[in-house]
Amino acid sequence: MGSTDLIITGKYGVLNQQKLLNATSNNINNVNTVGFIRKETQTYTSCVDWGVGATYTRRIYDQYVQRQMYSDCSDYNYYKAYAEGLDTTDRLLSDETMSVANAMSDFFDELSTAASLPTSTANRQAAMAKLDIVVNRFQTANESMFDSLNDVNSRVHDSITEINSLTRSIANINYEIRSMALSDNHVNNEIYLQMLDERDRLTGELSKLMSVKVVEQDDGTYEIYMSTGMLLANGDSYGCLTDKLNDFDSTKRQIYLSYENTEDASRNIANVQLTIDSIGGALGGYLNASKEIRNTMRELGKLAVSFADALNEQNKAGFTLEDKAGEALLKIQSVQGVSSSDSYGITCSFIEGKGENVEAYDFELIFAGGDYKVYKRGKDDTRVDITDELDTTIDKTAIPAEIKFKDDKYGVKFSINASINTLSSTTRTVFYVKPTVLSASTLSSIISKPEDFAFASAVRTRTGDDNYGNAVISLTSCTATGTNYGVSVDATSHKPVFNTNAPNKIVIQANGDYNVYYKDPSDTTASIGVLLGTAPASCKGVNVFANTVWNTAHGSGFPGYEVTIAGTVKQNDEFYVEINEKGQADNSNANALTSLRSEKLTKTTGSSQTTTLNEGYANLLALIGSASNSAKTNTEAAEAKYEQTVKMFESNSGVNLDEEATNLLMFQQSYQACAKIIEASQTVFNALIAAF
Repeated sequence: MGSTDLIITGKYGVLNQQKLLNATSNNINNVNTVGFIRKETQTYTSCVDWGVGATYTRRIYDQYVQRQMYSDCSDYNYYKAYAEGLDTTDRLLSDETMSVANAMSDFFDELSTAASLPTSTANRQAAMAKLDIVVNRFQTANESMFDSLNDVNSRVHDSITEINSLTRSIANINYEIRSMALSDNHVNNEIYLQMLDERDRLTGELSKLMSVKVVEQDDGTYEIYMSTGMLLANGDSYGCLTDKLNDFDSTKRQIYLSYENTEDASRNIANVQLTIDSIGGALGGYLNASKEIRNTMRELGKLAVSFADALNEQNKAGFTLEDKAGEALLKIQSVQGVSSSDSYGITCSFIEGKGENVEAYDFELIFAGGDYKVYKRGKDDTRVDITDELDTTIDKTAIPAEIKFKDDKYGVKFSINASINTLSSTTRTVFYVKPTVLSASTLSSIISKPEDFAFASAVRTRTGDDNYGNAVISLTSCTATGTNYGVSVDATSHKPVFNTNAPNKIVIQANGDYNVYYKDPSDTTASIGVLLGTAPASCKGVNVFANTVWNTAHGSGFPGYEVTIAGTVKQNDEFYVEINEKGQADNSNANALTSLRSEKLTKTTGSSQTTTLNEGYANLLALIGSASNSAKTNTEAAEAKYEQTVKMFESNSGVNLDEEATNLLMFQQSYQACAKIIEASQTVFNALIAAF
């Protein structure tokens, strides 16, 4: 080998070591660069090219670990966003100082104190103040949840904006990568390698917001899909998400997917609505959090209606301190629904006395093809057909249309400003009603003065003076008044009066049965009255009216009051129920109001079970608390798994400064050695020249 051969060999050696030094130096410089993947330059020997063949620079990473890292990143950010979305609502409802349950307990405690001195206005005033606090707690809790819902929806919108930016950027980089690969300009091209790194970084950012699956194509491009298989980006097009408010529920976001082309940005006219569970990532977490908050608002509204309705009905069953029939203490607002037609409107009203039937559902009514359907929607937003639960006596020609359920199930009824026949003849008219979502915030107190508490019962009992037995009659309860009960309120005097079918007299028969009569209070004659029914002797005087077999049919709860006869009865013994006139010192209805705290007044949604008000609130807390705690626990587990996968990925693709320093020293020494070859060849060449 001549001196010229030595120079060329040294030259190729120096150039090769320079490439190796460049790769190592680049790794060291980018040790803290986000998304940078370690590069390695490999050299192949060749006897043709002076001992050095082709060099190839590649990225060092495990694509399978990388795909798992994307998946773990989506899971972690899903649970993190879900927990963040629920955190404010969970902390608000569980805060003892803001607890609705604590406020209700304080109110009933104060009411019990007032019942012990029924004529004291000071005690009544204190109870009135506590009632205002209960109302305020309901309003504050609902409004705070509504604010949380708006905040989560804003995060949904921001996430969608970021997702669209990422899918567009990934598609554009894909396009450039494919162009370079097809033109064969990608080998050892630093710009090409940087684009690959940037695409992986963008894909990682996208995986934080959505669940993604990556498939690498032969031309080097990525096809990125949602977990359901919907395409998000490739080299030709990219997905664009849009969030739209639901046509019937402004608190609900619907997500649609369309496509744009990387070259002319023409939009595909087809929009596909995505289901919440198919999205994943932070966006999916926020959407599920909003669903959970909406359901909690429904549950709180249900509790507010149950509380208010029970309180109102019991107060209306008594006398006030001004010797007038009690009235409602709280106002339960009717709810205006949303219609698909500007010509028609719908109003949802809560049926008085049926608050315990109310459940946390939204309702959808669809009129089309000469018929109509009614659906309910709960927490999971599944539509359930409940048309067969409607009252069969609904008049389809009446205007307005009055739609209600059998036995007042769900505790609501609907009124529409057109007949059912007219609505059914339309092409398609849809109504959507959310009875309880905002009921807690619209609840208000209408008690104007402490005297309005009706502590005295509307009726009282009296044992006949000439009875032979020693039995006495007592009032067990007085829970309701109205035309369907034994007692109504006179429109002029506002005082309770007996209806013509009111059981107000009981006479013991020879066989021990209890004959129940109505006798007009103004009748001073010796007439026995009108026989209404008979309770068997076997009831032994306990809850006489509940055991009475009536001669005419009555609705449930009739007559709205109950009596018990205790002791030994004899034939012809008489017992009476009377209007409780001038009974201001009576506290029987006050005790009944206080006892509401332990009665089962609110229904568990989707179940036949009813619970007390405090248990209902506890169930509400359990629902949101369980979801929040589960999200936090899952967040910690998902974070640990994600961090483990990241470490596994970075152990291969990350820059190790110790390793790079070793390589740098080795390549530097190799560079110097190759330079020595050139220097040696120069010495030999000079010696040869000197020899001539």
